Amino acid sequence: MPPEENKKAVQRMLDAFNTGDLTIVDELMAPAHNDLTPFPGTSGAPDGLKRQIRHLRQAFPDVKFTIEDITAEGETVAFRWKMVGTQRGSLLGHGPTNKTVEHHGNDFVKFAGGKMVEHRSSDNLRELLHALGHEPKFQPGRDPDLNAGTGGKGRMEDVPQGSIVRP
Repeated sequence: MPPEENKKAVQRMLDAFNTGDLTIVDELMAPAHNDLTPFPGTSGAPDGLKRQIRHLRQAFPDVKFTIEDITAEGETVAFRWKMVGTQRGSLLGHGPTNKTVEHHGNDFVKFAGGKMVEHRSSDNLRELLHALGHEPKFQPGRDPDLNAGTGGKGRMEDVPQGSIVRP
């Protein structure tokens, strides 16, 4: 797809985060999609992204993602995003705080044949947890929505070394 179409697809994927419409994931991602930095307690496959979206939306029911900057060249899109939401549910094993936070990150998405085939994200989840008043450690095994389908292994230790760029 032309770079401008790829940018539109990235914006559409943010619609999945903003609305919870998981059919968007199936629409835009290749079945063999590889997320090189999956959210803790999830996988790099499309089902892992769906689990992440469900988890974030239950933690922040009012969540709103926006793109602050976006550029595309060839089959790669790079963008900076902003998330704003109030934590009213569990996040990575930490209970609700009712605090509203703003969180930022940078992502790279590669396309092939009109589908997203690779994703890499860089955001600071420890900083997000700290802003919410939580001890900055991941406890996804304590969240049923992140634990589903993992055989009870939704723990940070179960995420392959080097696959998280969220120190």
